[in-house]
Amino acid sequence: RDREEVTIEQRRALLEREVKDAMARGGNLLIPSFALERTQELLLDLAQLINTGRLAHLGIFIDSPLATKVTSVFGKYAAELEDLGSGEIFRHPAFHYTETVQESRALANMSGAIIIAGSGMCEGGRIRHHLLTNLARSDSTLLFVGYQGAGTLGRTILDGAKRVRVSGE
Repeated sequence: RDREEVTIEQRRALLEREVKDAMARGGNLLIPSFALERTQELLLDLAQLINTGRLAHLGIFIDSPLATKVTSVFGKYAAELEDLGSGEIFRHPAFHYTETVQESRALANMSGAIIIAGSGMCEGGRIRHHLLTNLARSDSTLLFVGYQGAGTLGRTILDGAKRVRVSGE
């Protein structure tokens, strides 16, 4: 389908509003994201919003081993990429990269955090654990930032399912 053109500034304004609304509710903001490019775009937008004072300094957790590795490659070659400048942006003080499963599971005890986790369509990866611990919380928010294919858990949720099965629960 044809999609409406959105400028970078419009995209950032939408993200700013979603983050502020989610944080006002007091729970976590879960963002299932693809490891390659989408996560890095989100990090750039979030860093820009924080650095310009549009968002408070938040705890942003990147909970995807693949996205962490890809982000380090983006940082290494940042000077070669359009509009990126320095790879230092990926080492923003608000960003916390989880390494181990234990660090990932510890996020279940948090509130008021942004958790960016794979997989983008909720079909696998660490996002499934976060869905189990956050979907039933009325103060948490699930924000889709990418395509949700037919038949995926992400599409089922996006289409308004009241109940879903995640990892057998």
